[in-house]
Amino acid sequence: GYTFADLLFYKDTGDISPQVYDVALYYVLKKSDPSLADGFYQTMMSGDEAAKSQYHEQYWQYTKEEMQKHVDGTLRDLDKWSTKANGYDLNTHPRVPLILAHNDFVKETFLNVKNNLDYM
Repeated sequence: GYTFADLLFYKDTGDISPQVYDVALYYVLKKSDPSLADGFYQTMMSGDEAAKSQYHEQYWQYTKEEMQKHVDGTLRDLDKWSTKANGYDLNTHPRVPLILAHNDFVKETFLNVKNNLDYM
């Protein structure tokens, strides 16, 4: 199985690790057709890269849409959280600048990922 360390978006390029595509496709299949999801899971666990590629090709548009939904939702959340954090008093919430810097870092990463996804 995958760990969180495998599920990466790359900040500077907006590239997406292959494992993210696998998880997104599995999620999409699990919602719509659990038996297809089970077949995809077995294909992943067996290491059959050709069969896994066929799944990805056949269901690419659904994977892309799900990933775009995730990225767009995260961007909206980051804006909401940053707006909320900006309203805090720094005397009682001294870590606000760190939180805002983190949100900016994540937002920049997700904007790069969004740009890649939107042009795929």
